[in-house]
Amino acid sequence: MIIINNLYKKFGNKEILNGINLTINQGEKVVIIGSSGSGKSTLLRCINQLEIPTSGEVWFNNYLLTGVDPYLHDDIIKSSKTFNKKVTESNLDEEKIIKIIKKEKLLRPKIEGKEFNKLLKNFYQRHHLSIDLARQKIGMCFQHFNLFNNLTIIENLTLAPVELKLMSKEQAVINASELLNRIGLYDKKDEYPSKLSGGQKQRIAIIRSLCMNPEIMLFDEPTSALDPEMVGEVLELMKELTSLGMTMVIVTHEMAFAREIANRIIFMDEGSILEEGTPETIFNNPKNSRTKEFLSKVL
Repeated sequence: MIIINNLYKKFGNKEILNGINLTINQGEKVVIIGSSGSGKSTLLRCINQLEIPTSGEVWFNNYLLTGVDPYLHDDIIKSSKTFNKKVTESNLDEEKIIKIIKKEKLLRPKIEGKEFNKLLKNFYQRHHLSIDLARQKIGMCFQHFNLFNNLTIIENLTLAPVELKLMSKEQAVINASELLNRIGLYDKKDEYPSKLSGGQKQRIAIIRSLCMNPEIMLFDEPTSALDPEMVGEVLELMKELTSLGMTMVIVTHEMAFAREIANRIIFMDEGSILEEGTPETIFNNPKNSRTKEFLSKVL
């Protein structure tokens, strides 16, 4: 469903993501853990293109969400002037030449010429999915609720599906009402967000994404801004989504919740994935010393 290849992200000279490779399959519940500043939220934001990666690629259902990284495609490298020049000038085989070009980052679009740039453009046009279309299928819930305070709850839920012409106003209201009923907040449909508790706002934010009928949901520490007594009601809704088969990628510090619902745990540190495995493996028998250190502090 989602394939992340050699993803890097820099802010100035600071490297936030350092060569992330990750595949998320349909129906999986992947939980990403790690200390603050390890790159977890940036990774989610790169998936739905709220942050543009420095290099690497993100694919969703065989469609490219990012720009083309030529170093990930041997056939593109073979079409470059740099490759052909090295083939002529050296006795190395093609595989070794490709490795050298990748390692030393030798491709320069301005030098490679119009044909090479045309090749990149054609590849992009064949495989790219516009982010507007992708975000209709990739829902995201943030740390803060981001509800429109000047709109009622039902207006918050129906705005996007109607504006994007995914459904009529009547259909959107019916869909939103069913979701509000499911979480026990139908009686709040005509209220404004300021009248709701933090837990209620976050549950509304989650089902606002569900109103778009997404194929996957990204959760960026959805309980971090809540008072402790409100955390449980949000986690219960997320547990319900797992029972419905929703594909989910969750950044959280709620370790008990992660252990309960995840198919796979990813541990990140300093922009890299250091370890991944089942909850039983990660929590009971971590291999990496940094994973052990982190878990000893949070469990």
